[in-house]
Amino acid sequence: MIEPKHGDIILYSYLWARERDQGEESGRKARPTCVMLIVVGKGGRQKPLLFPITSHPPRPGAHYVEIPETEARRAKLYTPAWVIVDEFNTDDLATSWALEDAKPLGQFTRKFMSRIAAEAAAAIRVGAVRSVPRR
Repeated sequence: MIEPKHGDIILYSYLWARERDQGEESGRKARPTCVMLIVVGKGGRQKPLLFPITSHPPRPGAHYVEIPETEARRAKLYTPAWVIVDEFNTDDLATSWALEDAKPLGQFTRKFMSRIAAEAAAAIRVGAVRSVPRR
């Protein structure tokens, strides 16, 4: 994959935390996934957080952001759809076997990504986030 960009929507074999808890090691299907790049460490290295996108209404109590129709069109998604922000995968997309296609489907705007980041931060503050490292 070329270097992922903040807001890219990729097809990725996402591993849900509940699946990992049951001993699974790979996602059951490729799904649209939102790439959020954060800066980590003293060297300023970027790390992608991969948030799943679903067309199924989120479970009660989940932290999520509903995708507006205009954002869905930019990302080549159908509505209704939601970005789940209370769990994410981490992976090295340059070498990941879970990445289905090197070319992004589309991209969310910076403004919408700010909204996703704010909701993810709120979930982190209440201790509701689960990270699933893929390496």
